[in-house]
Amino acid sequence: TFSFYQRIESTKTALLGLLSGGILSTPFIAYHDLPLNNGVAQWEFDTDMGSLESALFAIVYRYCVREEDDNDMLNMGVVGAFVITRTLSRIQVPSYCTAVPLDCGDPLGYFDYDMIQQLFLNGLESVAMFGGAALAMEYAYSKKWIGKFPN
Repeated sequence: TFSFYQRIESTKTALLGLLSGGILSTPFIAYHDLPLNNGVAQWEFDTDMGSLESALFAIVYRYCVREEDDNDMLNMGVVGAFVITRTLSRIQVPSYCTAVPLDCGDPLGYFDYDMIQQLFLNGLESVAMFGGAALAMEYAYSKKWIGKFPN
């Protein structure tokens, strides 16, 4: 059942995810956005959105990682699913690519060097964001600051 206590725990979870994911991903987002994109405004937006994504991640993580369930593969799978989804959704196809079938040039045709760089940088951000939030959640569980969702 979803009691008032569970709502409080979910609120604490969202707050921890928001802060930990946002703070831990900030330098990686800065490295990506400040020299390559729209500067400080893009960095601020991406950091804010990353914090919200981390809050939602933390809630989902809490629901997946239950009491008396020590399944490390499940924990990593939840993190991995969020990392892959965010990373791939942030790839921008360059204007010089041709469609049907997608061809962007060397080295792989479908992915060119620019897109591979985007994959790497966005992947690094996402690992810091969601991996950091998961580590913060596990630490909070170990200290009993936040309770795992019951089975």
